[in-house]
Amino acid sequence: MKTVLILFLVFNINFLFAQETKLTGTIAAKNNKEKLAFATVSVFNAQNNSFLKFATTDEKGHYEILLNTPSFYIQVELLGYKTFKSEINTAKKAIQNQDFYLEEDSVALNEVVIMQNKSAIKLSKDKMIVDVEKAGLGIGNDGLETLAKLPGVRLDKDENVVFRGNANLQIMIDGKPSLLTGEELKQYLKTMDGTNIKTVEIIANPSAKYDASGSAGIFNIVLKKSAATGLTGNVKTSIGYAEFIKNYNGINLYNNTDKWNLKFGLNYNYSESANHRTIEQTVVNPFLTTVLKQKNDWLPISNSYSGNFGAAHKLNTNATIGASANYSVYKSDELTNGRTEEFDNSIYNRYTILKTQNEILNNTLTSTVFYNFATDSLDTKLDAQINYANYQNESDRITSNSYFRAITNDNYKNNEFVKYQNPTNFNILSAKVDFEKKINKAFSIETGSKYSYVNNDYTIVLQDQNAQGDYVVNTNRSNRLIYKESILSGYGIANFTTGKLEFQAGLRAEYINYNATSVTSNTKNKDQYSSLFPSFSINANLESNQFKFSYSRRIQRPRYLYLNPYYEYIDTYNVSVGNPNLTPQFTDAFELVWINKQKTSVSLFANFSTDEMYQIIDYNKDTKITTLYYDNIGSSKSIGLSYNTSWTLKKWWEAQVSSEVSFGQAKSDLEGYKFDNSGISYTAGINQSFTLAKDWSATWNSFYSKNGDYGNTSFKPSYDMSFGMRKDFLNNKLRLNLSAQNVLKKSQWIQTTKQDNVTTNWVNRWETRKVTVSLTYSFGSAKKKEVKEADLNDEQNRL
Repeated sequence: MKTVLILFLVFNINFLFAQETKLTGTIAAKNNKEKLAFATVSVFNAQNNSFLKFATTDEKGHYEILLNTPSFYIQVELLGYKTFKSEINTAKKAIQNQDFYLEEDSVALNEVVIMQNKSAIKLSKDKMIVDVEKAGLGIGNDGLETLAKLPGVRLDKDENVVFRGNANLQIMIDGKPSLLTGEELKQYLKTMDGTNIKTVEIIANPSAKYDASGSAGIFNIVLKKSAATGLTGNVKTSIGYAEFIKNYNGINLYNNTDKWNLKFGLNYNYSESANHRTIEQTVVNPFLTTVLKQKNDWLPISNSYSGNFGAAHKLNTNATIGASANYSVYKSDELTNGRTEEFDNSIYNRYTILKTQNEILNNTLTSTVFYNFATDSLDTKLDAQINYANYQNESDRITSNSYFRAITNDNYKNNEFVKYQNPTNFNILSAKVDFEKKINKAFSIETGSKYSYVNNDYTIVLQDQNAQGDYVVNTNRSNRLIYKESILSGYGIANFTTGKLEFQAGLRAEYINYNATSVTSNTKNKDQYSSLFPSFSINANLESNQFKFSYSRRIQRPRYLYLNPYYEYIDTYNVSVGNPNLTPQFTDAFELVWINKQKTSVSLFANFSTDEMYQIIDYNKDTKITTLYYDNIGSSKSIGLSYNTSWTLKKWWEAQVSSEVSFGQAKSDLEGYKFDNSGISYTAGINQSFTLAKDWSATWNSFYSKNGDYGNTSFKPSYDMSFGMRKDFLNNKLRLNLSAQNVLKKSQWIQTTKQDNVTTNWVNRWETRKVTVSLTYSFGSAKKKEVKEADLNDEQNRL
């Protein structure tokens, strides 16, 4: 109690006697007085020119900075405008209003040259901001490849984004949930031009304001914006080739006035691709060693169509209402060819030929209605949303298995034909309110609540072909699940600033009530529980150094389908099944960050999880069938150190180096599936950008990654390099990109899982050495004021 009282007195003494000045104002275009969002306002010490603090303007061009330096000057930067540097100011008043007007950069400078004046890494409250432009990560890459080149990021065997060894990551775009998940999200990121990404905000430990789900944190992708009112847009086409052809075409239009903000977009994507999977499973028994060697080639041909429309209307200077909708159709015709060879005591006895034809149709609708209010001083903010999403998916799959003797090549049993249908219908409705209030220059509060309702109808119909050639429903492997869930949450956050220190403390409470009913088996699995999720952070801005310590408690809820006791037929040797008894995983996440001169970053992080959800590989020696399912194994922990820095080696040559090393340990208490293993993981990458001549630029990116043992699984290294070349025409309105990705063809996923007497080696390789040519034409000069989209990120991540 005495310690708390002393800290309280120290804080109040600093508050009373610190010579603190509040800088506030707006940034606008000089030619038309248009307010400029996402401008960087930096403050420097006038005595030694050292960096002090920075802020980024909001959608109204407003910024606010607290400092206690006697003399300083301000520098304002925004792509497409000349850098502005103010005269030296003295902090004589408690509140100073500084409005600045930027001139458009009339010289058609190459964007890589402009980037030289920007900082590669910045720290702001709970975010680490990586400047993609500065690092040159987006040139020649799509959105997914750009994310994969960020510090601590890699892609797993299914091309999911993994951050610090964890794939449970939330993706946001311009501060709004991406509204896509799984394959849809990957396809969307692949169609995004990496050069259109301005920055990526890494929120490793989200505050209580965000949904508690997602133990890997949040990535917010901030897209580039132009800078004038009117009609603007872009048209893009690209063609790529790896093993097969790909093509993308899209158009996006924006029209902004003082009162209205409209957007419209249409996109079409055609893709032929491949995935090559090799599994070798060895089962050792006292008198018999069985080896199964499987090779599967997955060859999908997909067409995707998407359209979006949004409108926002400014009621007055303080309030805005709006709505948006996004509709997409995904069609895929997928062929899988496989061969499995069986060896008994090294003698090749049998083999199986697999062929699967799968037709998939996916329709997705997301929509939102929103209201925003902010006072002129931005001391009070209110944000309200109502969101709705509907997912309809159809999958119609036929699989055949033919069984042969290795010596004679004749059938040793009848061929099997299995029809698998998977109609689904998901409905999600949510409503949320967020409120912010600045009490005084040192203290502010945030609060809000959210309610979400999920109603999912998920059906699996599995039919076997009988002797007469008719398909008969297999009642043991067919199921219809109706899942209903309600989550009610609320949070409160307190922010306190004194001198060079910023404190934030928050608490989020969530109540969940779910009911999973298996119509086929007439069984129910329901539960309700409440959870608390505290968060805390402290920032210190000390001249050229910035420090941050943060903590948050997170939850990873099971995907809806993980709770369904269904069978998904993969092939005659592999099936997956749900687990109705699966419970959430909780994680305590800590992070300590040091940033030096906005260029070098060192992060020490630690995650401790309980009831970890882990994929179990269960082999039946009698049937030779491997069953995959998720269960709560016990506990895990991950402790690591990451390093990132950038250098300007020459005026035309810049490099960014990132590396990370971590210790991971997983312990299983499951009967018959116990282990306690650990290992060291490390990764390193070099991303280089070159300014070759006027309107010419190039990149060379390379990486090396090695995951250590985790649980009962070990991994082999993955490495590769990519190149890109860009040429701009017509004053940067027309852009030609040529890229060659993963030219060494070593970007693949290799793992070995060993449990008791069963060892499984898994190699997964997707298309590599991809060459892409893209052409983008941008027209108009309007500011892209994005209309708010539906906030359903938490619910959709579990589909």
